[in-house]
Amino acid sequence: MRAPPILKFGLTLSLFALTGCTSPKPPQPSQVMKDTFTQCTWGKVEGKTLSIWSYACPAKAGGIKLIANDAAGGFTLVTEGQAQGYDVIRTFPKAKDASLESVLPAVLAATGKHQASCALIKTVYGDWGEVYLLEPTGAEKAAYDTANAIEPQENPCGDLGIGPAGDRFFKVMTDDPKKVIYYDMGSEIQIFDPGTLKSK
Repeated sequence: MRAPPILKFGLTLSLFALTGCTSPKPPQPSQVMKDTFTQCTWGKVEGKTLSIWSYACPAKAGGIKLIANDAAGGFTLVTEGQAQGYDVIRTFPKAKDASLESVLPAVLAATGKHQASCALIKTVYGDWGEVYLLEPTGAEKAAYDTANAIEPQENPCGDLGIGPAGDRFFKVMTDDPKKVIYYDMGSEIQIFDPGTLKSK
């Protein structure tokens, strides 16, 4: 028996209502981020392989935003009026069952000038939990720590390594064990939330 038109319409409305109820809500920034970036717009930034949620700020609020950098498999922080930005997230591919340390050759190739003993060292890093830092080892690490305690030193392991300021570290991506993610969280509150990073 064919359903009466009114019944069919009612079923359509019910299905629509159920669909609406189950749609996931977009992630929201923390209260600290809301209080810091009051003039900026919160939204999703998408690259070919990753997406993340971030603020985009107008010129009167610093003119900073995140853009996709597919060549590095991540995102670049850019400032209006400046020629170039810097990578805050980038991807280093690995085999699914390989250790994070397996990406070291690729990391060293990307980091620029670095000391010979630089390695990826596992550590517990404040609120970030268990991460890996790119840092020198042995005598080179001891010499760096001694000198850095007197005055800030250049990053001993290049752009992606430890330094006198900023938080830079590596972690295996939560939803994709074939990706090691490099994060540059700077020294201040960033416009993006690393917890919203997803594979596509």
